[in-house]
Order: sequence, then C-alpha cells, then structure tokens
Amino acid sequence: MQNITHEEQKEIWEEEHKHPTVLLQMDAEKASRGVIKFWEFLKEKNISNLRGVEMGCGKGRSVIWLTQQGVDMYGFDFSQSAIAEAQRRASAANVPAHFVVHDATEPWPYDSNFFDFAIDCFASTDIESPEGRAFAVQEFLRVLKPGGYLLAYLLSTDDEFHKEMLKKFPAEQKNAFYQVTGKFEKVFDQEEIDEIYKDFTVVKSERIEKTTEFFGKTYGCKHFWLVLQKKKE
Repeated sequence: MQNITHEEQKEIWEEEHKHPTVLLQMDAEKASRGVIKFWEFLKEKNISNLRGVEMGCGKGRSVIWLTQQGVDMYGFDFSQSAIAEAQRRASAANVPAHFVVHDATEPWPYDSNFFDFAIDCFASTDIESPEGRAFAVQEFLRVLKPGGYLLAYLLSTDDEFHKEMLKKFPAEQKNAFYQVTGKFEKVFDQEEIDEIYKDFTVVKSERIEKTTEFFGKTYGCKHFWLVLQKKKE
C-alpha cells in the first residue's frame, strides 16, 4: 500500500467512530486504565486546581472521568463524530468538560504554558507522518506549564497483535502498519521513545501488561506508560 494521506487517515477514523468495527474499546465510556494510573500519580503530588488536556480524546471517556475528579479538562480530536458524541456524553452526565474539533498536526487552540498536565493515550499511534508526530510533541511542550506533566501511553513492538500486523501489513515507516480498514498505525520501541521525548525529563517509565481483544481473539499487550515532565524554568 502507498503512503496514506492525512485526509485519508481522517476519513477512516471518522468512519470508525461512526461505526466501530476494529477498536471497539474506543467506544467505551470507562476511562483508560493508563489514565487512571496517571491520575493516581498526580494525586500524590497534592496539586490543586489542575487543568489538563487530552490530544486525540475520541469520544471523551477519559476527559469526562477526569472532570468528574475535579480537573478543569479540555479534549480535542479531528473527528467531528467523536467530539459530537463526547459533548453529548458530557452533557448527559452534567460534566463541564471542554471539547473541540481540532487536528493535532495543526497549531493547537490553546495559550502557551496553559496546562498543568497533558495526555497522549495512544493518539500518536494514529498520526501518520513523523513530521506530524514531532509537531504534536512540540505543541505539548508549548502548552504545558514549566514543570507540567505529560502522560505518554504508547503501543509497543512487543504487543502480540501489532507484531502480527507488522508482519502482514507493513507500512513504509519503521514499526508501522495498515489496519484492515486501511488506517495507518505506528507502534514504538524504546529507542524511538528516547528520541521523540528527548526534550522532556522522564519521571516514570513502566510497561503495562494486559490483554485486548481484536476480531474475537485475545492478544497480550505490553504497552509503554511514561510520565514525562517539561523542564522547570
């Protein structure tokens, strides 16, 4: 398959959000385990009046949950269907979360040094170009306050399903493949992570082992879970 365009990637994601077929867990309403674990880390810091943002928030499950914990939460996604559903869910739960349709590869609609923390919960996986991924990391750095934290929850080359996909449907980029829907996905190894986040300080780095179902079959996962910190001035 030839390199996918950004517009093609967006169209496939829009269809996935309208009619979930591959990533059924993305339609869930319960917050991500990795985000809940990150919240436990933040609570240990005893910081009050937190403001956070999630890139590629999908239908808002983690943004809504964090708002319910007392955080002033913002979330954005390039899928209009996903954000419409996130807003509906937030309204139904009477949760004052802030959602907007926005593309992570374009300048983010937030001031610099605005957030106490930020979340990338597998969103980098779906940015189809190295340039787009690098841009998103720089935007994280810009919008975070000095000393602010970034959760990077990332797919791994050790995940069983993704190993299978890398063999069957490899993309042109290293550690990348095309899903059965044609959607581009990127997984990461430690060397890549070290390079991508070289401008952050690593506070915690763990591997999250769990099982996930794809097409009725269960696969073992070993995701990367990192807490990164923007350098203090």
